[in-house]
Parts: sequence; C-alpha cells; structure tokens
Amino acid sequence: MKLVILGPAGSGKGQNTARIARKYNLKHVVVGDIVKKEIREKTDVGKIMYDYTSVGKFVPTNLVMQVLNKQLKKLDGYDGYIIDTAPINMEQFEKMNIEELDAAISLEVADYDILRERVLNRLRCPSCFAVTSVLDAPEGHCLDCGAELEHRYDDNLPTLNFRLKQYENETVPVIKSFKALGKLIKVDASGDKDEVFKQICNKINRFFSNKAKKEV
Repeated sequence: MKLVILGPAGSGKGQNTARIARKYNLKHVVVGDIVKKEIREKTDVGKIMYDYTSVGKFVPTNLVMQVLNKQLKKLDGYDGYIIDTAPINMEQFEKMNIEELDAAISLEVADYDILRERVLNRLRCPSCFAVTSVLDAPEGHCLDCGAELEHRYDDNLPTLNFRLKQYENETVPVIKSFKALGKLIKVDASGDKDEVFKQICNKINRFFSNKAKKEV
C-alpha cells in the first residue's frame, strides 16, 4: 500500500497520517519533518529551505525529491508507505513515480474559518512529532511521550492565509490530476477527528477492495 495525503493547512494531515501508518503498518514519511530537521540542524540545504518556509512558500522540488527519495528506499518491515505532504504542486507530481502510488487521500475542509482556528491552536511535539492542540493538551505536554509541546514557527495568520491561497493555486491541480487517474480518495475533514479517521479508513478499505476486484 503506497499512499500520499494532501490537504490545506489545518486539515489534519499530520495527525491522520500517523494513525493511518499505525493501522496499516506503513512507513510514515513526513516531508515537512525532514525539511524541519535540515532547518533545525542549519545544514546548507536547511538554510535554503528556511528562506522559503519562513514565509510560507513551498521548498523547491529538487530539494524535496532529494530528501524524499532517501526515505522511500528504507521500507524494511513495513507494508508500504504514506507520504505527508507531497506532491504539493504539479512540478513535484511530474517528477514523482506516480504509477507506483496506489492513491492520494485528499482531506477537504470547505470552511476556512475551521482551518484558521485549528492552526492557531495547534501544538506539535518535537520529540515524537505528534500533533495536538491547546484544547486537547492544556498543560503543554505531549499526550504520547510527555515532551514539551511547541507552536510551529509558521503557525500565524498571515502565513496561513498565504498557504491557503498557495494550496488553491498549486495543490488543487495535483488533486484533480489524481482524480483523473482514478487514484483519489476524497474525505470531508471538517468534523471530529475520530469521525474523520473512521471515514478515511472506510474509504481506504473500499478503494483497495474495488481495486482488487478489478484486477481479478
């Protein structure tokens, strides 16, 4: 099972990707975390990446593909992988091996006010990469490993608004391309997190069941 997950900021990509990976024994490949590691360690590549991410811009495709391909080669013990978040523009789409991918999960939230509330309240664990919120973890400690949670440096309203516009202009065409290939799993991600995850699993199971029938 080889999946990617896409959606606007605040749609629940990080949280749902982790849960999907655990349920289906997939390697959880987080492009954003790989990028953040490069930035945190102030590598030469990380310094270039920071110039883009600090203002909400996408990291150049050649750099993303470089770090992503390294991760996809290490699948020992896993039944596949799920990538969060790539391809996020048509340039990445055209440079990835799309034929190898089974499906793209698109988390969709029509009301952007929901996204703004989620992002401004979002907290992230720097240790285990769990994503939660001020409401779910008011004490400021990770519910999974106990580490001190932190706000992402780019979780602010100006950057969010920029990212939402960028999603519409650059990522929506990618989603349409997956749909044209018959590889899109569309999910309404505006509701409660457990309901959204249940919907995702039901649609994944249905997608692969239908795929198996077609291959017989």
